[in-house]
Amino acid sequence: MKAIPHGICNASRPTSVTPIKNERHNFWKAVFFTVIAGTAFLLLCIVQATSPPAAVKVTVKPERPLIERRDTLQSINFDFVLENTGSKPLHLNRIEIAIFDSDGKLELRRELDENGHPSGMTTIETRDLPAGSAIGIFNPFTTFGDEITLAKVSYTFFFNESDYRTATPLDYQFMAEVTVTPQQYIGKTELVLPVRARTIVFDGHDLYAHHRRLNPADPEVRKFLPSGNADRYAYDLCPVNPNGEMYKDTPYEKKNWYGYGVPVYATGNGRVVFAVNDVPENSYQYKKVIYADLPQTDKYKRSNGNFVVIDHGNGEYSHFDHMKPGSVRVKSGDQVKQGDQIGAIGFSGDAFIPHLHYMLTDNADPFHAEGLPSYFHNFRRILGSSTRDVDKGQIDSGDIVEPNTN
Repeated sequence: MKAIPHGICNASRPTSVTPIKNERHNFWKAVFFTVIAGTAFLLLCIVQATSPPAAVKVTVKPERPLIERRDTLQSINFDFVLENTGSKPLHLNRIEIAIFDSDGKLELRRELDENGHPSGMTTIETRDLPAGSAIGIFNPFTTFGDEITLAKVSYTFFFNESDYRTATPLDYQFMAEVTVTPQQYIGKTELVLPVRARTIVFDGHDLYAHHRRLNPADPEVRKFLPSGNADRYAYDLCPVNPNGEMYKDTPYEKKNWYGYGVPVYATGNGRVVFAVNDVPENSYQYKKVIYADLPQTDKYKRSNGNFVVIDHGNGEYSHFDHMKPGSVRVKSGDQVKQGDQIGAIGFSGDAFIPHLHYMLTDNADPFHAEGLPSYFHNFRRILGSSTRDVDKGQIDSGDIVEPNTN
């Protein structure tokens, strides 16, 4: 006779008093532990539902984020500063976003947590907040379809003390909340591309672009950029050959870059408020960049090189940086029209390759400005063997574009 595991076929056993007692005992034992487990879970939910707010001050930069649009997508590009105002170190273990429409109805909810190996939270470089310290967080939820209204966006940050071990990714001890109301920004100035050659956006302002990655909690960044991030919507533009290559032979010779010396044009009408034309260019020594010897106090030339700033007269300012010395054709006070040549692409200032840095901001002074989305008119996207004409649109990292001359 085969041995049958207990509990699989108890009905085949002869009826006796002992098995019935055992079954009753096991039944009530199971009920007891189920009740205990359920009560424990309920208590955990109650405790967490009434968990005290974390001693964390949450600041949004900029205070009202702007919505940038591209076809059927919309992006919100902003940062958080989380400041631990308490006396104990904290660990950030989860971020939740909840988006509501104008009627207050939930449109979308999602989380970034410590589930996974490595988890999604590892994309946030610093998650530990010592008492009295602050960390910067780049908004991790950036892009949404145009069916989402983004009328109100709530963020919840979940924390535990550094010596607390969470039971599950849902577990936490403290929480801090903040709500933002993003604003659509369609632009005021009719802009065209500043370069008439086929050009790649070497680096734009997506989540991974260096223009975005200025930690707002870093004391040096706060000192250098006290008013915000002027580079928030910036572009580094590099003209390319028909194959999309930025240079020939070695990149460590500035004249090998197809963009070096290419004319730069005013993106829109306005008045020149800054123009610098005398900053020496950088050079390469093997693979190292040798920067021009400039005084530490001359932060504009050290950062921007030869540059031009145009006031469009409506609160928007165009910045053109890193141009070739001697190429700048305008001076402060000049009136320019869209399409006027103002300089040529060079290798000056804080640049490790020849390129044009272009950005639109809300202030002429880049060290006291916040970036603005810019939309360009009448250009063409290069999509392999095909192209797409754009009447007005956004560009970003990796895009290959050229003016539409038809």
